[in-house]
Amino acid sequence: MRGADLINLALPDELLDDVLRRVGVGSDGATSKRDLDACALVCRRWHRLERASRRRAKLAASGARADEVVRLVAERFPALVDVSVDERLTVGNAASGAGGASCARASRSRSRRSAQSSTPFRRRRRLPHITGLAFQTSPFPLDQPAGDDGTERNCLTDVGLAHLARGCRRLEKLSLIWCSAITSTGLVSIAENCKNLTSLDLQACYIGDQGLIAVGEGCKLLNYLNLRFVEGTTDEGLIGLVKNCGKSLVSLAIATCVWLTDASLHAVGSHCPNLETLSLESDRIQNQGIISVAKGCRLLKTLKLQCMGAGDEALDAIGSFCLLLEILSLNNFERFTDRSLSSIAKGCKNLTDLILNDCQLLTDRSLEFVARSCKKLARVKINGCQSMDTAALEHIGRWCPGLLELSLIYCPRIQNSAFLEIGRGCSLLMSLYLVDCSRISDDALCHIAQGCKNLTELSIRRGYEIGDKALISIAENCKSLRELTLQFCEKVSDVGVMAIAESCSSLRKLNLCGCQLITDSGLTAIARGCPDLVSLDISVLRVIGDMALAEIGEGCPKLKDIALSHCPAVTNVGLSHLVRGCQQLESCQMVYCKQVSSAGVATVVSSCSKLKKLLVEEWKVSERTQRRAGSILTFLCTGL
Repeated sequence: MRGADLINLALPDELLDDVLRRVGVGSDGATSKRDLDACALVCRRWHRLERASRRRAKLAASGARADEVVRLVAERFPALVDVSVDERLTVGNAASGAGGASCARASRSRSRRSAQSSTPFRRRRRLPHITGLAFQTSPFPLDQPAGDDGTERNCLTDVGLAHLARGCRRLEKLSLIWCSAITSTGLVSIAENCKNLTSLDLQACYIGDQGLIAVGEGCKLLNYLNLRFVEGTTDEGLIGLVKNCGKSLVSLAIATCVWLTDASLHAVGSHCPNLETLSLESDRIQNQGIISVAKGCRLLKTLKLQCMGAGDEALDAIGSFCLLLEILSLNNFERFTDRSLSSIAKGCKNLTDLILNDCQLLTDRSLEFVARSCKKLARVKINGCQSMDTAALEHIGRWCPGLLELSLIYCPRIQNSAFLEIGRGCSLLMSLYLVDCSRISDDALCHIAQGCKNLTELSIRRGYEIGDKALISIAENCKSLRELTLQFCEKVSDVGVMAIAESCSSLRKLNLCGCQLITDSGLTAIARGCPDLVSLDISVLRVIGDMALAEIGEGCPKLKDIALSHCPAVTNVGLSHLVRGCQQLESCQMVYCKQVSSAGVATVVSSCSKLKKLLVEEWKVSERTQRRAGSILTFLCTGL
């Protein structure tokens, strides 16, 4: 600092530490790593205090020295309470979430360390300054284990997890995603040292029973547990865990744990009276397991089920005992009938969210039961329930005035008349998603537009009967529209798009992929009428050319994401105009643009300093561009 250092002289460590804890904290409680990194660079004192007060870290777990990296993190940031370790992360991905500047330094330091390989080990083992908590990855494949020749395993192991456990004893949240080398031994270290642990995510880790039992014995405050794809666990492990810490457990997720049976769910029902959220995907679970949970976990508010062996008896129990249920998701059930939802409707009056995926035996009567009894219903998603007809949606329109979100995916029997009731009765509707609903045409959307004037998000995919008439009605009535998707709506032309541009100036996301009647004129109208646009997809628009890109570059300075793949008329000239004005661009997709060359790719890379992802053909990338921006380049896979 120049001049008098008034802050450091006036503020003691305790007050400065409190200030650093509040830096960059958003409304969701998350802290900006960039702001913290900036504070750490002010002076040595701020650097020391910032290290001592850092609360969150997201680490890339792949790399030949992953254990060493985790050890250094635990030593330098002892106050960490929230740590996420993801073996799928690369340097580039870690940079976006944990300090890009640090990743750049790590990349530069890597080449320097290679050149200094003859220096003593004590100096070579030093890693770059860990400000953003983003680390380099190994050049070896992620699934390569330690070899017989002594080759070091290229991912986080129990050794690194033990370092974390001993160095960060105040740990409250730990997420281990796809950490393939972690075993029960590492989890025992966490259980013995981190007594304040409240959240544990073990997605796709091969953890055995002893690790879960140890967590149950050592972490009595645990309230969130994710066991999705944890294949090494049997009934013994989960039963041992819930017997010891089941009373504190609030959320439990289980998916494809092939050795878990109804015995585990019986233990959950017996020992987890405060459970509020249960997500369960299993082919081995039968009715009795779900009935045990329903009887023992009467505070359930969220229930997501995909259990091929369960039937109506299971949901009968849910409707009878779980009277506080708010969110219900039923997926791929072949044995559930209308009887199931009738039971839910009778008992679960607080239901707000209903998701039905591929429940083939459910008919219109199911939604009638729910609509008449569950007056708080706000979000409905129906996917692939082919036995449901127009009447199902009419019941929702008549009996659910508080509906906010409606999603219909592959519902070929629902016709336009259903949306007349939705438009009349659901004036608060804000989001509408229609995918592969072949009988829905302009009339349906006109009903929605005239009745649901608060619509902010409209997504239509493969709406082959949707055209300009619908868009004109949306533009006239829904002035607050912010997100619009019209993928492969082949009847939409410049006329409809111009109406949207003229009336919906607050539009932020627009997807026109496959709307082949749209020309430069339509996109020019969008560029001039929607200056707040941040996301634009104009892929597969074969007549779009450089004029449209020039207008977008001039009129949409806030644009962050653009997709213009399969646009044969776009050239390097159009790209240069686009990037000159869109300096905020972070993501760009432009494969199969045959008139774009390596010079155009280089122009995008050199002009967009904030670019994080560029999808392009590999042969269009020059060696210089590869050296300059290798971490953000994603190549089209053409060898499949």
